[in-house]
Amino acid sequence: MADASSSRRSRLLHELDEARARVAELEEQLAALSASASQSEQSSSMTAAADARLNGAAATNSERKQWPLSLREYKRYGRQMLVSQIGLPGQLQLKKARILVVGAGGLGCPVLLYLAAAGVGEITILDHDSVELSNLHRQVLHTEGRVGMPKAESAKIALQALNSDITIQSYILSFTPALFHPPLSTDSAPRPVLEGTFDLVLDCTDNPATRHFLNAYAVSKSIPLVSGGAVRAEGTVGVYNLSLSSNPDANEEPARGPCYACIFPPSPPPPAPPSPLSDPAAFDKYYEQLSLGGTGACADEGVVGVLCGVVGLGMVGEAMKVLLGTAQPTLHLFSPLSPSPYRTIKTRSRKPTCPACGTLRSSSPSSNGEPSTPTSRWQAFVQSPTGEWPGWADPLCVLPGFGALASTGDRRISVDEVKGRLNGDAEEGRTRVIDTRSGTEFGIVNVDGSVNIPFPLLLRNPSLALASPATNTTDASKTDPAPPERITFLCRRGNDSLLASRALRRYLASQPDGLGERIEIEDVKGGLEAWARASADEGFPMY
Repeated sequence: MADASSSRRSRLLHELDEARARVAELEEQLAALSASASQSEQSSSMTAAADARLNGAAATNSERKQWPLSLREYKRYGRQMLVSQIGLPGQLQLKKARILVVGAGGLGCPVLLYLAAAGVGEITILDHDSVELSNLHRQVLHTEGRVGMPKAESAKIALQALNSDITIQSYILSFTPALFHPPLSTDSAPRPVLEGTFDLVLDCTDNPATRHFLNAYAVSKSIPLVSGGAVRAEGTVGVYNLSLSSNPDANEEPARGPCYACIFPPSPPPPAPPSPLSDPAAFDKYYEQLSLGGTGACADEGVVGVLCGVVGLGMVGEAMKVLLGTAQPTLHLFSPLSPSPYRTIKTRSRKPTCPACGTLRSSSPSSNGEPSTPTSRWQAFVQSPTGEWPGWADPLCVLPGFGALASTGDRRISVDEVKGRLNGDAEEGRTRVIDTRSGTEFGIVNVDGSVNIPFPLLLRNPSLALASPATNTTDASKTDPAPPERITFLCRRGNDSLLASRALRRYLASQPDGLGERIEIEDVKGGLEAWARASADEGFPMY
């Protein structure tokens, strides 16, 4: 029994020794495997790190590549660059372009808005005026909150909010001869304007004097000019002074298309008016013709807001073609309210005798027989001590209306006086108040009790004033055959009304019945604008 137990014990000890040896062998194998796995992981880690470094380097190289446009610009102008006529080369042309826009009003607003959106690199704005509420129906860059702000500043704010990737320079200045002479030329005038370092000039002004002066500037600096005009419901867009040579000789001035003055020659100055003392009738007729001719200003003639947009966008289209090198001398006519709203006219060639772009025989003794060129004429102007430009009439100088030329023979009354008569004061007698504005203006707003006889009609037939109703004793819609004791003329500003009163006075003086001695003829000083300002009728609307 003891031998069996001893044998069993020996066998178990032997198995235990074998098991321990096996464990040691397995531990050794495990240690070897762990070391191999560690080396593999380290190698993988090193490979991943190397890959990361390589990938990072590749990404860095990609970021450092000098693209011709920023990533923002690729995104911003991508749809535009898809157009084959533009592409990336065209967008780069727009980006490097420097343009001058004169006027930030009805035409300047759409021009600036879309050229800035298109990515024109540097835009310089000149405008002397301030934003008014009456501007906002057509001057779409400005807002109610910026009424009273200079238009140049208001436009800059709007454009910077639209596109911060371009440069906007704005100056509260008018484009006049004084801009090129001290003190303006030394204190306020931007150097690029004085030197003419622009690729394109856009004329968004509203008067002939500035248009012709701006044209002379562009011609003297060999800068293309895109000019637009809009009044009432008609507008024009023209491309002027355009280089016609694709590869001009560096030693020769390239051939150019016509300038603005070739197509629209400057008007001669009007003759001096006759003396009011020696020939009063001729004096009056002189101013009657001026009034009938109109001023051409939007404030007097009116303008459709959408016309400014149509003309402005037409200017933008031509401006882009100029900057892209695909433009041609042309003249577009727009009339958006007519059945045929668009017409295009091929312009004539440059006029050799044009006073703006022609090479002319010099009449100056100091010229030594040298011809007068656009550049020499501009240099002579800049160097002249007076700074006068031939034919210049400052559009900012508001000339007094004819109402300021009233004489002692005219009877002019105040708004309060005519207000009392229209209210029917018994002691004032029979009064007829005749509004000489157009039927359209009369329909916008009128004084209760007044009747409308437009100024041109009244000049042709002054007797119509005698047949109009008496406003404070009869229904204004019925004709009163009895002559009034008083006829009062009323207009917008007190100019046409004075001329109308004189025309009727002359007519009555020519009649044999002596009626002119029995009728008192007068007009309202200051017209409806004075009426709107007067405390006698607060809240009267003006346009």
